[in-house]
Amino acid sequence: MKIAEGKIAVFAGTTEGRVLASRLAGSQVAADVFVATEYGKEEIPKAENLQVHDGRVDEIQMEKLFQEKKYDLILDATHPFAVVVTANIREAAEKTGTPLLRILRDKNGERTNVFTAENGPRTFEDDNQKKKNTKADMEMPGESAWTETEGISDGSDCRIITVENIQSAVDFLKTTEGPVFVTTGSKELSAFLALPDWETRIYARVLSMPEVVKTCADMGFYGSHLIAMQGPFAEDLNVAMMKAVHAKWMVTKESGKAGGFEEKVSAAKKAGVGLVVIGRPVEEGISLEEGIAYLEEHFALGRSVKNSGKRQVFLIGTGPGSESYLTGEAKKRLDKCDLIVGASRCVRQLESFHKPVFEAYQPEKIADYLDAHPEVQVICGAMSGDTGFYSAAEKLGAVLERRGNYTVEVIPGISSVGYFFAKIRRPWDHAKLFSMHGQAANFASELKRSGSAFVLGGGADFYEKICGQLIDLGMQETKLFAGENLTLEDEQIFTSTPEEIKGRKAPSLAVLYAEWTGPRRPLSHGIADEAFTRGKVPMTKMEVRTVSVAKLELTEHSVLYDVGAGTGSVSVECAGLSDSVKVYAIEKNPEAVELLYENRKKFALTNVKIIAGTAPEALEDLPAPTHVFIGGSGGQMEEVIALCLKKNPKTRFVVNLITPESLAAVLEAAKTLPVTEPDLVTLTAARSKKVGSSHLMMGQNPVWIVTFEGKICVSRM
Repeated sequence: MKIAEGKIAVFAGTTEGRVLASRLAGSQVAADVFVATEYGKEEIPKAENLQVHDGRVDEIQMEKLFQEKKYDLILDATHPFAVVVTANIREAAEKTGTPLLRILRDKNGERTNVFTAENGPRTFEDDNQKKKNTKADMEMPGESAWTETEGISDGSDCRIITVENIQSAVDFLKTTEGPVFVTTGSKELSAFLALPDWETRIYARVLSMPEVVKTCADMGFYGSHLIAMQGPFAEDLNVAMMKAVHAKWMVTKESGKAGGFEEKVSAAKKAGVGLVVIGRPVEEGISLEEGIAYLEEHFALGRSVKNSGKRQVFLIGTGPGSESYLTGEAKKRLDKCDLIVGASRCVRQLESFHKPVFEAYQPEKIADYLDAHPEVQVICGAMSGDTGFYSAAEKLGAVLERRGNYTVEVIPGISSVGYFFAKIRRPWDHAKLFSMHGQAANFASELKRSGSAFVLGGGADFYEKICGQLIDLGMQETKLFAGENLTLEDEQIFTSTPEEIKGRKAPSLAVLYAEWTGPRRPLSHGIADEAFTRGKVPMTKMEVRTVSVAKLELTEHSVLYDVGAGTGSVSVECAGLSDSVKVYAIEKNPEAVELLYENRKKFALTNVKIIAGTAPEALEDLPAPTHVFIGGSGGQMEEVIALCLKKNPKTRFVVNLITPESLAAVLEAAKTLPVTEPDLVTLTAARSKKVGSSHLMMGQNPVWIVTFEGKICVSRM
């Protein structure tokens, strides 16, 4: 019998919980949704029939709540490893006689000990002799044991170790060496304190919530050993994180597809990292799909429209802002769709189409909502501007296609770039394009290189950030074209200078185009010595510098330490090759530090960070390097090299030396440290000096240029 207006409690906090809440949203059913954190509360859709409660509820509170509310059904969609919470829910439901359905997460597409929705919810009346989900039974066994499963069969060194619980994982790691990337969350992190060398080995990834970060810091996990981020985490991001910490092992829970388990396994394979997997508790329950079917069958929810084909999603570029700039193809798709999804601003500019909407910008949240509403067959995703220019279209499309039952088509729109340049009557085929929505931009540096640049941004400090760069680097003469609220009624387009516009508050939608007619930055390295501000500080001469920079073999996104940077000639040369290269200029001499700041400003380089201090101590808190140039080490050559190798065992080094004693020290260090055989070049250059009507060649000091790389020793267990 279908209940016309029921009362349901949903214990959420997982993808499954969010999907159930989305399916109930807007129905006749009154639902109380319980989540543990404020962040979890934000993930639940807003609807009049949903009351969302954040904070932890114990068994006594649950029992009292169930007794007072007299729910028709309890849905337990908590995390597979929240065994105590699940036990508390079951105990409270049993004592109050409240029907309960446990929603299980798929385990690699299969589930064990499953009862189907047709059997109905658990009432516990006939189940007293065979309680399988009591607290004691649901806790993982305490004894330490682990099993090595078959390795990933692609020729990699990745091993998969399956353990019963967190303590077993720690016990296994005691038999291993190397950094450990832990992704089990903050609650179990204290268990890893039992490792003798946990301070140096453990790198933990936790949720980016202040209370979580504080808890981890109180335990001793902070700095580079704590990564606070919100998932989901794609395979490439998992790989990048493991490589950043030089992980030998990753610890994860067998959290299923929704928990990103597949991406972790594939990332470990790609990175050649061993995987320690904490197995899931064995439970009884039903799948998410069966749970939704039960709600549709027994409560006042419209049954989902079943369709054997895939659902259509059109990701539509909505243009600069006004509906009048929608393309004909976009309008055709919007006219025929069943639902419009997207960020509030984009969705609301399409009100004239009179379609149901779901306002959200997170791809996973949109996908969860669509999964919960299979009756919606044709969906339009509203993407601001053009779908190919700093758009959310790529991420949303990828998430939906991974879900497997969507076809995604992209309908491009008119970008704010094209519209704005048409308004100011300038071509834009030569301009470098940037966005400052959630990311940094080396705007001034690129402007000095190319002479023109465009940036997409907005917000109160938008102009201050851009103009601050230009003023700091002595580019006050830059001509600026600004556009605000393009295509809307309050559109403004005007010209200005950095000084005039710096204090202006920009709206959320703003763009800026800059033209620079001053001296350009050279494209190649080999800047004349006279171009630098020098003082009395020693400098790597142009001839030696040119060879040394070539020996570094920098690539896009390299991270360079310039140790003993002096006037900064090497830092300037390397940073000038590409804005994606990050340079850390380390110098202990106060006079030289001042010159570094002057030369950074002179050459308009926003990708050089100056570190005043002595190596190796000054290097401790810097990101891991990919390349290191050493022009001076203050007698700490071996210590500097060793620290850099610890941060990145593959670091490439180029060292300049002018004394045989220094050369001997480097070669001796190379014998004991894990590096390749050094390559030596002796460079002697002579410059002409005019004496009368003749030119005499004046020899410069000979310099040894030594090059070597870190050599990783892979240990096999």
